[in-house]
Amino acid sequence: MEEKFIIASAGSTHLVMKLEKLFLDNDLKCRIIPLPTEISANCGLAIKLSLEDKNKVLEILKGRDEEITVSYVEKKGFEKYIEKIL
Repeated sequence: MEEKFIIASAGSTHLVMKLEKLFLDNDLKCRIIPLPTEISANCGLAIKLSLEDKNKVLEILKGRDEEITVSYVEKKGFEKYIEKIL
């Protein structure tokens, strides 16, 4: 099984929940998931978003003061490829 998506992560649970609301308010489908340890140990939570929404996500996050990381994730079976975008 192959899956491609993006993940937005932040340094606190509060900020992850704030980001989820921001994305939902902008009509993006998203859900909170456990943060893959390959990305960071931060707060342990992240937001999974569709790869097709990457440009919209980056536009929404542009100019924000909070420390937010956006990563591209490609999963093939048990293998993961992760690349930091922002």
